[in-house]
Amino acid sequence: MHRRVGLTLALGMSGLLALSACTPAPVGSPQGAAGSTPAPSLTGVTVTGSLPTSGKVLLIETSTSEATLVAVQDGKFTSALKPGKYAVALVDANNQPAGLLIQDNASIFDLKASTDLGALSWDANARTLTTVAPLTTVAPLTTVAPFLVAPWRTLAAASLDLSDMVSLRPEDTVQQAKAIDVSKVLTSQYADADGDLVPNFLDNDNNENGLFDNEEGLDLASVRLDPPTDTALLAELKMLRPIVFDNLKLDAGEPGDGDSQPHTARHVLAIHLGVSNALASQIDKVEISGLPAFADGTIVEKAGGWSFPSGYPTTGSAWSATGHALPLADQGGQKIYALWVKPKTDPTPAVMQYKITLKSGTVAYLTTRLFYVFNTPAKVTEINGTAVSYPIAASAPGTRNNWLPIPSAATTITMKAQRPLTTAGGVPIYGMGVQAHIFYLDSSGNQIGSQITNPVPDTAYSQPLEISLSRATYFPTIHDGKSVAGYQVDFTVIGRHGDNTAQMFWLEN
Repeated sequence: MHRRVGLTLALGMSGLLALSACTPAPVGSPQGAAGSTPAPSLTGVTVTGSLPTSGKVLLIETSTSEATLVAVQDGKFTSALKPGKYAVALVDANNQPAGLLIQDNASIFDLKASTDLGALSWDANARTLTTVAPLTTVAPLTTVAPFLVAPWRTLAAASLDLSDMVSLRPEDTVQQAKAIDVSKVLTSQYADADGDLVPNFLDNDNNENGLFDNEEGLDLASVRLDPPTDTALLAELKMLRPIVFDNLKLDAGEPGDGDSQPHTARHVLAIHLGVSNALASQIDKVEISGLPAFADGTIVEKAGGWSFPSGYPTTGSAWSATGHALPLADQGGQKIYALWVKPKTDPTPAVMQYKITLKSGTVAYLTTRLFYVFNTPAKVTEINGTAVSYPIAASAPGTRNNWLPIPSAATTITMKAQRPLTTAGGVPIYGMGVQAHIFYLDSSGNQIGSQITNPVPDTAYSQPLEISLSRATYFPTIHDGKSVAGYQVDFTVIGRHGDNTAQMFWLEN
């Protein structure tokens, strides 16, 4: 499987765990109704409540995207936090957001004093939490920033789809994607950049253009130190970029229709954390904490040719046997904690937390999210003008055991495909790079060489994805002195961090 990982430095935020270093403030008068003056800010606040369903509560401090994950035990939850403006979401065992707290057409609440949210009710159909507790709401965004294309809409006009961590309103006209201005998104003024009630940490359409696009899975990563004493170290940790992404590659004819689950055997989760050499020397271990249930799987063979000085876990072994640790790798002198994991079940968009234990005894928590997964590959619909029909039979032309002949007069091989989907029959992912990986095969089907094209950005959103390959350049008949009988062509889309999905076809001369 061709996998790559980007190691761009990240914008830092704060961490995903109850702030155990904060002393909870004495519980005073509850906050008043919307618009009232809350109790004065103290060193910390406690937030409590109860739920009639299992799962966890995700508390997001929206000015910094600090995310706190709280277990619901015996129907109740409690957490110590710093005062701030919070969104409240329900997440399931896979750390996948299932619902959002809405009150007075607002989803962000000013929690400046210890607050009892009371008995939250859960509407599974509407994907909303509600409470009778009076909360101070934060006014919705009413000023449209230059990078936005729509003003704030009320909940009645919004479409909340938290299962995919995307909020797309069907009444919007699909527009050309615009690059998000991350500097604006990561400020309190733009805690909900497009004003659709979904806070930025959960929203994959912050520029409100009606597209689920790869470029808007914001580089969100929060960090917290416990104890919070080493400010110099905190500054360095804020520069880290934890990366979690999904890979999915399927043979043509497997599973056949190109749009069905489960594909569990084919998914691979890549989990990485690049660090400086100086920071690596201070780290005792890196683990994944608060693991989504699907991710508690088995180790997959390492990729990328990286060196693991202290060894890499045995392929096929249970990740849990290592305490869900990430081994340290060296990639050309750059230090990376990295692992590839076969998930236990099909992955879902999820909150992920890294726990970094330093040799000094300090623990740092970094939080990010797997913001989309592939339900389908880039589903090929046409090869050299010939339509590909679905479901594809296992022995159909173009499959592993029945290579598709390339017409002798063809000087170019052109393939068209649909964009990958995040859910069955659901939302396509736009804006990824499109490329082909061509493997040269001998008469027995053994690989004897390969080429890969440079990714071409997906910008023609009204058109299918397309790759045109020169026969002379990419389909030689002789390679390294050996006769080439056929080719495996992987029609691939790839994200900026290396997340990729492909559908594989077999052609012959």
